[in-house]
Amino acid sequence: MRPITSTLAFADALRTVIDAARPIERTESLPLLDADGRVVARDVRASGDVPPFDRAAMDGYAVIAAETTGASASAPRSLRCVDRVFSGHLPARGLAAGECMEIATGAPMPTGADAVVMVEETARVGDAVRFLSGVTPRQNVGRRAADLAAGATVVSAGQVLTPSRIGALAATGVTRVEVFARPTVALLSTGDEIVQPGTPLAPGQIYDINRFTLETIVARHGGHAIAMPTVGDTIDALVERIDQARQEDLVVFSGGSSVGDRDLILDVIARRGELVFRGVAVKPGKPTIFARLGQTSFFGMPGYPASCLSNAYMLVVPFLRKMARLPAWEPHTIDLPLARRVVSAAGRHQFYTVRVENGRAEPAFKASGDITSMANADGFIEIPAAVDIVEAGTVVTVKLF
Repeated sequence: MRPITSTLAFADALRTVIDAARPIERTESLPLLDADGRVVARDVRASGDVPPFDRAAMDGYAVIAAETTGASASAPRSLRCVDRVFSGHLPARGLAAGECMEIATGAPMPTGADAVVMVEETARVGDAVRFLSGVTPRQNVGRRAADLAAGATVVSAGQVLTPSRIGALAATGVTRVEVFARPTVALLSTGDEIVQPGTPLAPGQIYDINRFTLETIVARHGGHAIAMPTVGDTIDALVERIDQARQEDLVVFSGGSSVGDRDLILDVIARRGELVFRGVAVKPGKPTIFARLGQTSFFGMPGYPASCLSNAYMLVVPFLRKMARLPAWEPHTIDLPLARRVVSAAGRHQFYTVRVENGRAEPAFKASGDITSMANADGFIEIPAAVDIVEAGTVVTVKLF
């Protein structure tokens, strides 16, 4: 047995891992439709004006605004309609005094016209159009370059692409965009008792939960997960697998970080890298390791599913998002009264899962080894290390998953 004799305060552990995270430098070019949620690697500038011409902003009639001055229902102005302009087509000619053109929304404005009267403010008989209200120059006209002028920055390096930003790129004719690569994250599980779902369980075996929770976390927060085969509880097997995994940007290992004789990760780190810390003053998730394997960072997560997933949210996610150049994770919060009294572990910062039920925060945590402690929860509350009891009715801040 190798007991954890001291632990690092959660705030210190979080600061340590964030300081160690290095933003990814690799880039790749992606089609626009594959780039949602990715981080732009370099500024993209508009190659031309958007829109590239003055266009009608309403269905109606293109006019010379001065010729509608004073028009009203009781004293309409009348102009002769000389053409129709549809979206995607150029006017056949310009507009002269005394004339108007029927025009569709988005259609190019004819030369000489400087405003559009919406069709609802007109009455037409044959080629004669009566205008029941006047307009001013530029009214109901979308000006050339009103959205983007040639040379303007469409998206900036470091921005996260959203549907609207992808739309802005498409508006300039761009088909591909250079983005930062997703950090690659090697996921490993250890334990002779661990088998993959779909395999019949032999006596004493359990299914690998952590691989699936961690892979989902990584994908959701900007990484590319590489799930490696489960490795047995021998130093040689672990060293061989770690040597394969350390080629990736980050290694997240579950199991083998606790105090038992067959928790061998400390031995592997001693051979291949440098231990930064072992043990965090949190519940769940105390037996968590952070280390360096050459240039690759390493998280040794507890094997218990709730502990592993909890510290993945609290420590791996901030690290990974900085590496992926994504904004810090800010979960939605809601303030609710606690439904039942909660007793917390003395001296440990607790992340206590809760359900939102009937306008209250209902305790959901069962045990570190129970994945339903997380699966049956909507979020969690934080109980500081100095607090050992939170009474029913206390208003708590629930951070939603």
